[in-house]
Amino acid sequence: MGSFERTRQARREVADGAAVGMSAGWRIGIAVLVVLAVGAAIAIGSWYFRVATSGVKGAGDATRITNDGQNRVNAQEWFAGMYQEIRSTDRRIDEAYAEVSRKPTEINQENYRGLVNRCIDMVGDYNAEAQKVSRGQWRDPSLPAQIDDTDPTTDCRAAHSPDPATTR
Repeated sequence: MGSFERTRQARREVADGAAVGMSAGWRIGIAVLVVLAVGAAIAIGSWYFRVATSGVKGAGDATRITNDGQNRVNAQEWFAGMYQEIRSTDRRIDEAYAEVSRKPTEINQENYRGLVNRCIDMVGDYNAEAQKVSRGQWRDPSLPAQIDDTDPTTDCRAAHSPDPATTR
């Protein structure tokens, strides 16, 4: 075989090798694209499954949190403490009103208004907590479901005073 033939043969081998190399390159590229497509399909499927089951999972999580022993104890203690705090603040309102009646200084009036506002805020907090799914059902049955603003022990006004809305 002459040098011309050998050169031609070498060129054919190189051309054949390049064709095989390009074919392998395409195969690798397609494999990478397939792997990416499968990964994207898994990610989208996982996201869709989480979205589709989120209602059931959320309800289960809420039940688990609501029935947690620590939540039950905390809720019962909170309601008992807040109810007694409302009652004691209502008694302090009576005392502050008597002080304003005896000595109507600005500071006595501010103290009275402050106690009335604090009491009203506490009643609102109690009533809001009583309506919460995770806490309201663990309130001691001997405590009121909602604070009664017509009950003289929790109405947030002095025994002989006008409506608290007019004293603000």
